[in-house]
Amino acid sequence: MEKKIHISPYLSVLLSFFIIIMVGSFLLVCPFCQASGNWGSYIDTLLVATSATCVTGLCSLENGIGGDLNFAGQLIVLIMIQIGGLGFITLLGFIMSFLKRKIDYKERYFFSQAVNADSIAHVSSFIRKVILVSLIIELIGFLLGLPVYLTMPNMRVDEAIWASIFTSISSFNNAGFDIFGATSLIRGAGNTFIDSMPTWAYYYLCSYIMLLIILGGLSFPVIIEIFSFKKKPKQYRSFTKVVLLMTLCLLVFGFLLLWLTEGINNPNFGPFEALFQSVTCRTAGYVITPQGELSTAGKAISCLLMFIGGSPLSTAGGIKTVTFFVIVLGICKYLAGKKVTAFNRKYSQTTILKAMAVTFIAIFVVVIGFVLISLFEKSNTRIDGQTRGEFIIYEVFSAFGTVGVTAGITPYLTIGSKLILCLIMFIGRLGPITLFQVFTNALTKKHDDHFDYVEEEISIG
Repeated sequence: MEKKIHISPYLSVLLSFFIIIMVGSFLLVCPFCQASGNWGSYIDTLLVATSATCVTGLCSLENGIGGDLNFAGQLIVLIMIQIGGLGFITLLGFIMSFLKRKIDYKERYFFSQAVNADSIAHVSSFIRKVILVSLIIELIGFLLGLPVYLTMPNMRVDEAIWASIFTSISSFNNAGFDIFGATSLIRGAGNTFIDSMPTWAYYYLCSYIMLLIILGGLSFPVIIEIFSFKKKPKQYRSFTKVVLLMTLCLLVFGFLLLWLTEGINNPNFGPFEALFQSVTCRTAGYVITPQGELSTAGKAISCLLMFIGGSPLSTAGGIKTVTFFVIVLGICKYLAGKKVTAFNRKYSQTTILKAMAVTFIAIFVVVIGFVLISLFEKSNTRIDGQTRGEFIIYEVFSAFGTVGVTAGITPYLTIGSKLILCLIMFIGRLGPITLFQVFTNALTKKHDDHFDYVEEEISIG
């Protein structure tokens, strides 16, 4: 008998992302995807493919994907964004379910582990709901965007439809890519499309993009629970309450601090700019303010928001809102000498340790990434030496949080730095714990030891 090769769900997730990135990068480098009709730079297309699949938004193409890629290239990028946002395993499960193929217990267990579903029995239903929610929100986003593009005098109807489709999918999946140019949504940066847009259309565009970003970073189980209308807010699960609370707190916290730090020195940075910056740093990537012009305090606040990111089981990156909540709650309860509880629920020591592990591994990845890129860029004259360190750390936080905002140095980085950014984005999208579980099952394996050690207190702090 042939021995079947067992592949863990976590390894399957890793391999699926890796294969999509490799296939996408090879397609994008080909002449039929390049606006020039010539072969592109493979390192740059690899970074774009990684950024799209990891729904980040960092791009090293000097004219952006709208200028350097033709329709075929943009379509491939959009497909990678959609697959990367939902996950290949999620799409595979949906296709199997859609084709009415019976999914046995082993397959249900596999999919439940791969997509972090709560129940093995209802994993097929959960996957279908995730796909349905995504398609409905992206369709609404497409319809919301049409009025903006159809009113642009120099845009054909087919171009308007494509621009609205691309913006909706990219925004909801928190990818941050656009086809307008290399300066995102910044006015006065030389982008004729953005600069020629009527004031009402510009603020309308930014507003509905913010709405899609927030929805994409919420968490699919939360969206499903809210819009099923089966429960009152008081009856929501504690997970849903934590996600909603942290989302609101981080948006308000980011808005107020950014407005205070940037509004004082920059008269063009008002409440709307502060709100957009607070929203986009939750792993989206669109910007309406040049990131290089932010103060050191503004960059630090943005880095914190990027590091925390969105919520679990969403299209967002970062260590996740629930992780940050558990750590802050654990510290507060420890200082108060109380058990770690919230919303009438007690959180286990395993949950707290897992949150701490995720956070410290993330810090380690960011620090190592910063050190390596700093070494690669030490002699790079294309990046200002006075701001090099500040811009690099901003780039690393953006890559790990799969955000995509940049101070403008991405196209000028050396090959080594671009490869490091690709690796950081890959780790940030998969998550430290998922990556760790690829190589060991120690986190999920139950240990039935028949002995225990004597507990001892050691001095800390």
